Order: sequence, then C-alpha cells, then structure tokens
Amino acid sequence: MPDTDEAREPRLVVAVASPSTTTIDQTRKVEEYKRHPTLATILLVETVTPQALLYRRGADGWEIETFEGLEAAIDLSDIYDGLTFPGRRDLASEG
Repeated sequence: MPDTDEAREPRLVVAVASPSTTTIDQTRKVEEYKRHPTLATILLVETVTPQALLYRRGADGWEIETFEGLEAAIDLSDIYDGLTFPGRRDLASEG
C-alpha cells in the first residue's frame, strides 16, 4: 500500500483560494473536483475577502451557496450531510 495521506473515496474537499489564483480556484479547480465521483461537497474559502463558497452535489447536479461577511455562519449539517460518525469515548471520564 502506498504511503499517502489521500483519501480513496473523498466526500469533502476544503480548498483555500490563493490571492494569485482565485480565478483558477473558482473555475478550473472546482470543475476538476466536481468530476470526482465520490465527492459530495466542496468548500472554497477565499483569502482576499471574508467569503466561502459551498458546493453540494444534489440529485439534479451541483448547487452553490455563498457565505459572505465575518458574521456568516455555515451550518455543519450542510457539510456533514449523509455522513455518520462512530461513537466517541468520553476521555474526561477515563482519568
């Protein structure tokens, strides 16, 4: 097995747009991500303005939601939609 940090079947990509490549990040890179068959969510975070673009794969294709301003809040249920988590041990009670 190769030594890698890449997920075999990623569901989420979080990308931080570089000021010098924002246009490429918003167009070409996002379109490349959309072609990945297991990817369901893309979060593109801007660095030159307080903005994040959330792309979600739906039944009819990709939907985009824009979050602008420092007061904008992203509902984590939007990002984790369809995922389940294993039970978590309470480490505080183990001391």
